[in-house]
Amino acid sequence: MQTSAPKKLFWQNPWRIAGWGLILSLLLLPLIAMRFTAEVNWTGFDFVAAGILLGGTGLLIELGCRFSRSGAARAGWVVTVLTSLLLIWINLAVGIIGSEDNPANQLYLIVLASVPLGALLVRFNAKGMSYVLLFTAGLQIAVEVVIQVAGLGAAPIINAAFALLWLLAAGLLRNAGTILAASASSDA
Repeated sequence: MQTSAPKKLFWQNPWRIAGWGLILSLLLLPLIAMRFTAEVNWTGFDFVAAGILLGGTGLLIELGCRFSRSGAARAGWVVTVLTSLLLIWINLAVGIIGSEDNPANQLYLIVLASVPLGALLVRFNAKGMSYVLLFTAGLQIAVEVVIQVAGLGAAPIINAAFALLWLLAAGLLRNAGTILAASASSDA
């Protein structure tokens, strides 16, 4: 008879403390900076938006780590969530194509929408999600092609960087699916 190890409480997991501490620090940083310089001028809406983005990111990482059995899968979900956050944050803050007010930046909503829709479609399966992220990387490059053909600007380096991040996450999740399949076959 096997006994399961007792679950750790929140404060007993150093990764959790570090992650949520980082989120709190990132939210406090502009508040402190506003006391010392006029360059940083956040409104209440800015803090709420950042809190929702960062808190949602933390919750999604928690869920991905809780329901993943391998380290590769956990790393894949973390890269996926952080890449999504980075794409949203850059687009809201300064925009990728011109300024944040440029309507061409809305093309990135298609890239972002592919991640949760694909995850639901494959039921959060690691191997299936790797294919979704391959598709997402293709969409990222397709956005670059569209903006260049339409003469809306160009952002080849940033789009290539995001495509590489999507591919990294896809590789980690694909590796996780392979590891779990090998483990299941050896247990039988």
